Amino acid sequence: MAGVITSAQIVDALDANLNQMHQDGLKSWPEEYSTMFNVLPSTKQSEVDSYESGFAAMPQKAEGTAAIYDVILPGIKKAYTHVTYALGYEITEEAIEDNLQTTQTFNKLPAALNRAGIETVEVTAFNVFNNGFTTNGFDGVPLFSTAHPNLDGSTQGNRPSTDADLSVTSLTAALTAIEKFVDERGLKRPMKARTLLVPVDSWNIAEELLGSEFKPYVANNEVNALDKKDLQYFVGHYLTDTDAFFLLATRGEHMLKFYWRVRPGALKRGTDFDSTNLKHLSRMRFSVDYSHWMGTYGSQGA
Repeated sequence: MAGVITSAQIVDALDANLNQMHQDGLKSWPEEYSTMFNVLPSTKQSEVDSYESGFAAMPQKAEGTAAIYDVILPGIKKAYTHVTYALGYEITEEAIEDNLQTTQTFNKLPAALNRAGIETVEVTAFNVFNNGFTTNGFDGVPLFSTAHPNLDGSTQGNRPSTDADLSVTSLTAALTAIEKFVDERGLKRPMKARTLLVPVDSWNIAEELLGSEFKPYVANNEVNALDKKDLQYFVGHYLTDTDAFFLLATRGEHMLKFYWRVRPGALKRGTDFDSTNLKHLSRMRFSVDYSHWMGTYGSQGA
């Protein structure tokens, strides 16, 4: 909503009898995006990633025959173009002069503006997961797909053939699937999931699955095999699907990336000469996406 903060917007703060003015929009959840993404600095307009295959398995060679010489296969480029985000507020000089609750109102607005930037970062980053079942990526299919094309012409998936809610069965299948991943030439890709990412709606299920040494939902004290997988769950407050869940390998093994071109710094302040309004502005530039699906797994829920 564009506009100028005038005396009309702070009419209560002009009342000498007002005891307290509460300022909303100051508190944020602890930073979440940096737990999921590889966060990197950038000094360029954009960043480009690519990859290439290794070699296929070594075949037998009969005595006296020529050896086979293999080639590497070129991958697909992924470009990260940094986007600028900015927001500010403007206050009339009269509102500043007449405000009787400055410490409870105007003095807190920079924190509210900073919080608006934090929220934008988190929402934009977690949309990589929120849109991960519908928006096509670098290889022509969504981040979570049953048919990612390999460079050798084969396909493999990081999504179940039938999406399922989080449970002992679905999590076991997902952990097994991620350890069966192969590389672009069909060789085993050693990789284990280390983070289970769930929405707020599933925190209790994640705790029940991973927080006990005994198998959940049974009465005979079976060993909880999931407890042996060195898997930690994380609640993503910016996930929008209430029953989806995701697995991630350690950062560095997966290719989810967040590039900071310009971090938000001190607010820019200035007075408009003609109107005498005081302006405050915050600005940042970043890009976020993924360069490859390896090290990720997702189910959209039943």
